[in-house]
Amino acid sequence: MSLLTLVQRFCERTNLPSPATVMGSTDPQVTQIKALLEEIGIDANSRATWQGTTFQKLHTTTATEDQGPMTTVAGGGWGSVMNMTLWDRSTILPILGPMDGVEWQALKAVFVTGPRYRFRILNGNFLVNPIPPAGLTWAFEYKSRYWILGADGTTYKEYFTLDTDTMLLPESLLLMGLRAWWKKEKGLDYAEDMRMYETQFKDTSNRDGGKPDLHMDGNNWNGPKPGIWVPSGSWPL
Repeated sequence: MSLLTLVQRFCERTNLPSPATVMGSTDPQVTQIKALLEEIGIDANSRATWQGTTFQKLHTTTATEDQGPMTTVAGGGWGSVMNMTLWDRSTILPILGPMDGVEWQALKAVFVTGPRYRFRILNGNFLVNPIPPAGLTWAFEYKSRYWILGADGTTYKEYFTLDTDTMLLPESLLLMGLRAWWKKEKGLDYAEDMRMYETQFKDTSNRDGGKPDLHMDGNNWNGPKPGIWVPSGSWPL
């Protein structure tokens, strides 16, 4: 659903005149609806981890502690790294971190040669210790601030610029949120709409992309472990 289509649907549902365009409209009602939708999208994106706004990035290391700004390493929509997703695909080892200030300063105070690399994000830059050689391939997933996709399928955004922009978050959730937030702005009774929105938010975010089983013993890692690997199931002797 595009920006224009969603705003039109909201207006029809709310008994408001349906606009022919959103971007460039001089109707204060339409511009307010667009601004509210942007606020709702940014808020919803920040409150949960959505598969639509989670991206994978490959990074080739340089022989320096400071690997550069995360907006360059990951991309312009950089929000936050997904914990335990950073791996060195050259050595097949995880990169430990992110370190906090106490851990990082303790690490800097001692001489470390590896083989395990650790990272910290400080002042928006990607720091690594010990200094890696150039040319290693590291991979990680990160949460993006960009929740809008242009019609070209390649341009990601945080704010709308075209009527044809689409949304990477569940549209039914955004539409329900828009109803509640619009009523609040107009001074109308919005409590029930907000309750329904928050209920749907929890339900939708919990189901988005699927969720792994929760192990009460803390053994949540089902990936490869050191040792001899034997596939499960029947196998010939």
